[in-house]
Amino acid sequence: MQQIRSDLQFIDHYINVFKRSWGSYLFFFLGINLFIEAIIIPIFTFLTSWILKLSHIPYVSYTNILEIITHHPVGSLALILELVLIVGVIFFQFTFLLTGITNISRDNFSLKEVWFASWRRLIQLRPTSVLFFIGYFILIIPFANLIFKTPLLNKAKIPAFIIDFLLTKWQFALLLAIAYLIIFYLGLRLLYTLPLMIIQNYHTREAVSKSFSLTRHQNLANLRRMLVISIYFGIISAVGYLLIIFLQAGFDKFPKPFDLIMAIIMLAIIQIFSTFIATLVSFLLLQMTLPTEVFKGHPTFYHTNRINQRKKKIRVTTIVLISFIALLSLTNNYFYLHNNDTPPLRISHRGVDDGNGVQNTIPAMAATIKEHPDFIEMDIHETKDHQFVVMHDENLKNLTGVNKAPYQLTLAQITKLIAHENGHSAHVVSFDDYLAYANKHHQKLLIEIKTTPHDSKNMIDIFLKKYQKDILKYHHEVHSLDYNVVRQIKFKAPEVFVSYILPYNFTYPQTPANAYSIEQSTLTDSFIIEALFNQQKVYAWTVNTDSEMNRVLWLNTDGIITDNLSSLDGKITDFYDDPSYANMIFNYITVIPYNNSMTSEASV
Repeated sequence: MQQIRSDLQFIDHYINVFKRSWGSYLFFFLGINLFIEAIIIPIFTFLTSWILKLSHIPYVSYTNILEIITHHPVGSLALILELVLIVGVIFFQFTFLLTGITNISRDNFSLKEVWFASWRRLIQLRPTSVLFFIGYFILIIPFANLIFKTPLLNKAKIPAFIIDFLLTKWQFALLLAIAYLIIFYLGLRLLYTLPLMIIQNYHTREAVSKSFSLTRHQNLANLRRMLVISIYFGIISAVGYLLIIFLQAGFDKFPKPFDLIMAIIMLAIIQIFSTFIATLVSFLLLQMTLPTEVFKGHPTFYHTNRINQRKKKIRVTTIVLISFIALLSLTNNYFYLHNNDTPPLRISHRGVDDGNGVQNTIPAMAATIKEHPDFIEMDIHETKDHQFVVMHDENLKNLTGVNKAPYQLTLAQITKLIAHENGHSAHVVSFDDYLAYANKHHQKLLIEIKTTPHDSKNMIDIFLKKYQKDILKYHHEVHSLDYNVVRQIKFKAPEVFVSYILPYNFTYPQTPANAYSIEQSTLTDSFIIEALFNQQKVYAWTVNTDSEMNRVLWLNTDGIITDNLSSLDGKITDFYDDPSYANMIFNYITVIPYNNSMTSEASV
């Protein structure tokens, strides 16, 4: 209890420190985020697109990394140099933050001085320090959202589908847990390394050694303090959010358009409030990286009550900045609250809903069709005799118990097998029969073409010759993880709607695809906006939980691929069918933790 009291005293002390120079701190944190969001990220986005275009690289994914390296050496080098540049910008941002908060706390804040001090530290970096810095940020990514917030690290995440796959086997789950514990432990032990390098000019090896020395027997205390700070401000945020939602629930009873006007204002208040809380939490956690026994030479923790002319100017500038953010928030909120009239396509993943049958089989499709999905997503493989079977896995063992791949058996052999899943059993089915059943019941399909090195060279020609007419007549669509499939179909049958599957959102691709089927946890609002400008659609997969559905609905994707169609229907009803503004604000609040950028928290 004494330890928690000490943590609360830490919070109270630094809230007072923050209050004494609130204008400078808010201007500093908000200004950095705005600069990165409005200038740095667009520059890197343009630079990446320019490199890909000049190098004739249509996309970047783990599926084509080797091809990029071997066939596009100049483009590869340019992308590597860009990555190094991004690392340098992140280092500069961290240096800028630490230098800035120490200068502010000494009542000696000057943007010019902070800028040049940060620049000097950047150009003094040794190659070994750069390598260490890259590794350092890999280590702190698991809790980067706590201590160091930057939109530049938003994409540094493991896609949700990989985590889900690893958790299905206890061996992988155990290894994953051990890896996270090791990384988290090293992250805690290296907590003071960068501040020592930046503020005290330690060499990398000295900073690492000193950080390990300072954190000895302090890991649990530091972890506890982080948790106390998170819980403390989590409670404050929850109370603030609930109060605003209850107020809006009352305003919803008023006649139109007063309810909409108040909803726009209430949502803006939430956005400003959440941005302020995020800034304060970042400030407190950054203070944790400055151990007093090292930085006691700097009067970091003492302030005078005198507010000089510089402080007054900064406070006026900060108020103008916050007003600008509020104005943008009001404008964006109008469109969010007023323009949600086009629900996304509802797409059943592998033709099932909440385990109502065996994936990719006719009985499951028959049960799911009763819920009238816009599309049923399903998978096909080429067989030994160059036919097509409806199957997701590259090996039949998981569903049928037969340790064979589709290319090793004829269609007649495979369709004799019985698949078992979710307490159901059904025959493996040919694509001809699956397609005929869908056509008969006017059910549109999203056909995923699976490929392996064993496929025939003219597989796409065979597919188009047999099915192009039906695909166009019944408005089916195609998507594939193999870019060659996408490219060939768009070249040979340009009228067929084709989506390219992206397992990771590295950068926006430059392809002839009509749409992108993108893994939902790496999908961002900027990707949606760029797709809109390029007149390409975006389908999110696989969206199964309530929080994922809320987030993807808020992002306004064109289609949602899910295993839980009935749950998605309920979410869409709440979201689009004349929802209360209080409910829409609640949906927005559930999205905030997913996005670190100010575009989510402040709608900038």
